[in-house]
Amino acid sequence: MDILFDTNIFIHRENDEVVPEDLRKLEKSLKEQGHQILIHPLSEREIRNDHNEERRVQNESRIETYPTLDFPSYPSDDDTEFRAAVPEATNTNDEVDNALLYSVYVDDVDFLVTEDKGIHSKALDLGIEDRVFPIEEGRDYFRPTDPSIRGPEAIKRTTVGELDLNDPIFDSLEGDYDFVEWARSISERTAWVNYNQDDTLGAVLILKENEVENIGARPELGRNRRLKISTLKVSERKWGSKIGELLISLAIREAINGGHEEMYLTHYVESGEDVLVELIEKYGFEEVSKEIDDESIFLKRLTPGQGDNPTPLETTKRFYPSFYDGDQVNKYLVPVQPQFHNKLFPGYAGRDATLTEFSGQFQSEGNAIKKAYLSNAKNRNLEPGDLLLFYRSHDNMEVTSLCVLEEVHYGLTNVDSISRIVGKRSVFTRRELQDMAQSPTTVLLFRWHFDLENPISYEELKKNDILSDPLQWMSEISDRDYKYIRELGGINERFTLD
Repeated sequence: MDILFDTNIFIHRENDEVVPEDLRKLEKSLKEQGHQILIHPLSEREIRNDHNEERRVQNESRIETYPTLDFPSYPSDDDTEFRAAVPEATNTNDEVDNALLYSVYVDDVDFLVTEDKGIHSKALDLGIEDRVFPIEEGRDYFRPTDPSIRGPEAIKRTTVGELDLNDPIFDSLEGDYDFVEWARSISERTAWVNYNQDDTLGAVLILKENEVENIGARPELGRNRRLKISTLKVSERKWGSKIGELLISLAIREAINGGHEEMYLTHYVESGEDVLVELIEKYGFEEVSKEIDDESIFLKRLTPGQGDNPTPLETTKRFYPSFYDGDQVNKYLVPVQPQFHNKLFPGYAGRDATLTEFSGQFQSEGNAIKKAYLSNAKNRNLEPGDLLLFYRSHDNMEVTSLCVLEEVHYGLTNVDSISRIVGKRSVFTRRELQDMAQSPTTVLLFRWHFDLENPISYEELKKNDILSDPLQWMSEISDRDYKYIRELGGINERFTLD
């Protein structure tokens, strides 16, 4: 595959006599696996036009080891979809950034490695965030080991009082209010954290349950029982990873366990790209009010409210984890071999994942809300919004998890095309993808909603004429059979719409 390196990858090495370990491991893995590292012509021009002669000479010597991307495509106003997410550049830096993104967007290259937070933000808007890596995540993704260890280290549960309040991740908060004084006042409150390899914080989530306060000034939102996300921060080193998505998922599960209907956070929106806003909006947070000092309030409902009439697909996006399961969507049983099931659904234990189960080893493709799966099944009737009931085959032989299909791609036989579509969300190794691609392959991109509280065994399915033999291929089931599985499996009907 072709892996595009941003100029800032070279700048990242500017003051290092020895190549940083993460970058060295990334480059080594890419070369050993036969992938090609490329630089964009505009990145090359940017380096050669540097007015700092010493730095220019250093960086020119570094780019000479990499070939340049030949004949790249460039964004134009004719590409309305791209322009809708990425406006025309107003300066040279934006021109380069947009060109790099466009190379990924139109498949001139397979992946992009960059430390530029603005590029990661634009990638979210374009929906190609799964193909844009920071160095550390790129190192983990292309690591030549079992993919179950990809991604950052474990999420750990602790208290605010145990945190190092001088950690760099909190620097940006000090300008908003006296963060240290506030944190000391809530020292017993639970915090979920991820640590970088150097023991600095990679991400932190602090929650306040059962808040009943008047919030908002323009307009006033009044008092209601809500879960508040007090702090949600991801360090720049982890931008582009799924760790923010994992923390949102964890906060939503906390809200469910607490019986909350609403959850919210407050945030001073940054001008231009704001990665936090773009992330939370994907999971139903909406800016609904402002405080007197212009701090924005983003509110999320777990179920539709009065006057809401969402489409099936809109339900899963705006009101996650709610989902539509009426007669407008089809329902499918999808068999998954145990080794892949373990990676897709790490919280599976015959019930919905408990909060403590999130504290295990971080599996990027497993702990994310959005997931990908591949099948050689010949069914071509699936459509976005359909329900996928995943069935663990071979060993336990039971229905375990309920998901909603977002995208489907049929008949793929090119492994690079498959890799581009699934991006960071695949549970398959490169070799496994190559084996799958020997036959026409269907790629399913979906959102995980629930693990069944009571998994439904093959014996139970057979006894009720839902299956006649052990499930080997994706199989459509009737509404009657689906409702039986939903009820016996213990899916909370509070989150179902029909």
